[in-house]
Amino acid sequence: MYLTYRQDIDHGNYTKVFDASQYSADIPDTVDWRTSNAVTGIKTQGNCGASYAFSAVGALEGAWALAFGNLVTLSEQNIIDCSVPYGNYGCRGGNMYNAFQYIVANDGIDSSDSYPYSESQYSCRYSQDDNGAQMSGCVCISSGSEDDLQMALAYIGPLSVAVDASNNAFKYYSGGVYSSTQCSSSYLTHAMLVTGYGTYNGVDYYLVKNRQVLVSCLIIILYALSITNNYILQKNTIKVLGIPKA
Repeated sequence: MYLTYRQDIDHGNYTKVFDASQYSADIPDTVDWRTSNAVTGIKTQGNCGASYAFSAVGALEGAWALAFGNLVTLSEQNIIDCSVPYGNYGCRGGNMYNAFQYIVANDGIDSSDSYPYSESQYSCRYSQDDNGAQMSGCVCISSGSEDDLQMALAYIGPLSVAVDASNNAFKYYSGGVYSSTQCSSSYLTHAMLVTGYGTYNGVDYYLVKNRQVLVSCLIIILYALSITNNYILQKNTIKVLGIPKA
């Protein structure tokens, strides 16, 4: 019901491409940014198609925490209400690039405590006094480069991504390493946050944070509770969109 990620984006002039050559190729076998206090807890998205806002906010939360040692829970509602002039559609979908562009131009985003989530779109109520974090720009991963993706995860932090979540295998995922032959690399419908990678029972995976969605009083938890309390996607299933620079 809420697959509303939109690909009609304008990268703007603040976007750079990730340069893996400046980092050592000797990366760790496993990365989990939760252990570095760079990932906030699971949030509830509710009846609002704003996965792009949760993904963008999660990436900035991680970048801010790693840069300044302070994990601040930031406001998705701020993005939903205020980034419409930058190309997003509130609860009807959007894109993380547009959200990042808004935060850069706005010189920040409010904290979640000061600008709480309400599952609906309202007029913009951003307050500079409640600013929780800022960012100076965005870095992209080269299209199709999983090596760069893994390098960025190892050395930079959590990443905003979009996936094809339209198939039944994704909708009814309940545990283990998610894998689907029907997953498209171009038809992207849902935004999430990659928080690490590793190997489980010989299968390489990405660790991805998702949200709870409340639909008609039925809680659908797209967060694998059986293994590591995180959503797990097999490699070759996601497309990285951006790394915010705090």
